[in-house]
Amino acid sequence: MNNIQIPLTLGDETVKVLERLIGNMLVEATKNLDANGNVIKSYMNKKEAAEYLNVSYQTLKKFIDNGLPVVEVSGVNMIRRVDIDTFMEANKK
Repeated sequence: MNNIQIPLTLGDETVKVLERLIGNMLVEATKNLDANGNVIKSYMNKKEAAEYLNVSYQTLKKFIDNGLPVVEVSGVNMIRRVDIDTFMEANKK
């Protein structure tokens, strides 16, 4: 495969716009990834939710007792990531 080089000159304002655009794209592309690059699920079981929060299972149970919503379907308990994030923001001091 041949490489083609095209000289390109961009103004300062164009460079700034491109930097913002690329930065926003990177934020959007990585917001569903954890620190190791693994995809974060929308729904998690309690063990996964505790890992996501980096807390013990017992601490997660306290959060649930304090209002963290749990979705139960056919006896299966799941916690939505958005609910975890909302709960943590609401309890920020």
